[in-house]
Amino acid sequence: MSNNPQIKEATNTDLAVLCQIGEQTFIETYGHQNTPENLQAYLSKHFNQEQVLSEIQTKGTIFLMVEFELEVVGYAKLRVNKAEFSDRNTLELERIYVKKAFHGKKLGAYLLEQCIEKTKAVGCDLLWLGVWEYNLKALNFYKSWGFEINGTHIFVLGDEEQTDYLMTKELKIIQV
Repeated sequence: MSNNPQIKEATNTDLAVLCQIGEQTFIETYGHQNTPENLQAYLSKHFNQEQVLSEIQTKGTIFLMVEFELEVVGYAKLRVNKAEFSDRNTLELERIYVKKAFHGKKLGAYLLEQCIEKTKAVGCDLLWLGVWEYNLKALNFYKSWGFEINGTHIFVLGDEEQTDYLMTKELKIIQV
C-alpha cells in the first residue's frame, strides 16, 4: 500500500479494528464536549465487540474503512434506516470518522465520496445523516458536499438528549 488511500468493506475479521477506531474517533470528536460518564455509557453500548459484530452481520449495513499509510485511519457506517424518511429509498450515513492525526489530508472527503458512490450502487437516491447541532465543523463539511438541513431528531448520549440536524443529499442514479 502507498500513500494513496484505499477503501475496504469491513467483514467479521475487522471487528477489533472497527471497535478500536470507533471508540478512538468518537472520543476525539466528542470527548471534550460531554461528561466522562455519558461518553463511557455510549462507548460501552455501541463499541463493544458483540454490538459491532451484530452490526457487521446485519443485512443492509455496510462498514467502509479507509486505509492510509499502512493503517486504518477512518471508517463509515451506512445502513438501511427508514425511521426518518420512510417514503424514500435511502441509506443513513450513521457514522463517518477519521482519526484526528489524519485530519487535513482530505481523507474524510474521500470516505464521504465512497459512501455516496456506495449509496448509488445499491440503488438509493437519498443519503441522510444526523449531525449534532454544536458540531459546526461537520455541519459546514456536509453543506460543502450539498447536504441540506431537513429537520431534527434526538440523539441520546448516556443520560443526555442532544439535538441532531437531519441532513439530506439527493443522489442521481444513472440507469444503464
